Amino acid sequence: MRKFRLFLVVVLLLGFVSAVQAATYGYLVVRGKNLDQINREIDTIERLIKTWNNGELLYKHTVVSGGAFFFKKVTSTLFFAGSQKEISTFLTSGPYEGDYLRDVVVKFDYRSMVSNSAFDGDISTSFTRKFTNIRNALVTIQDKSSDVLWSDLPKTKLKKHLVNGSLIDPVVSISFYSVQVLEENRLFGISFTTSGAVPEK
Repeated sequence: MRKFRLFLVVVLLLGFVSAVQAATYGYLVVRGKNLDQINREIDTIERLIKTWNNGELLYKHTVVSGGAFFFKKVTSTLFFAGSQKEISTFLTSGPYEGDYLRDVVVKFDYRSMVSNSAFDGDISTSFTRKFTNIRNALVTIQDKSSDVLWSDLPKTKLKKHLVNGSLIDPVVSISFYSVQVLEENRLFGISFTTSGAVPEK
């Protein structure tokens, strides 16, 4: 009897883990020239997503490029969760570029200036991490700052960036890719400097 109970607990836990891992995620890109108009469109999309079973807008990444009105471009990338059926209907019936998100690869690039007798110039440390859950991938950038990200870098890797115990012009660039690190799979990027975070296309 005890073995049977243990078996049931294991089966239930495996079922729960499978259900969590099977959560469906997607992304879409909204483009335009007017930021206010894009934000209103995103508000409408978010209201729709919230009507889905477990629907949730997880993250919004907006980049504004170009100066004058005619050359201004606004690109917003949205990440969301929901049921596979509702996401499929939304992606196939809407006018937006988008797809499911299964595996997300996050590339970290730590850069700084070094000037000493052995080397003078830009030095970098890069690595990637793969996530099957977009929520966990987004944690790598949410509520982060340049100081926090540099403090997360292992001391053995940080050491080569230091000049007399300090960093010179430190920048951490973090890029998100779908499945693998290829330019055509790039979803968005963000750079963290001592002045703050700068969203990138």
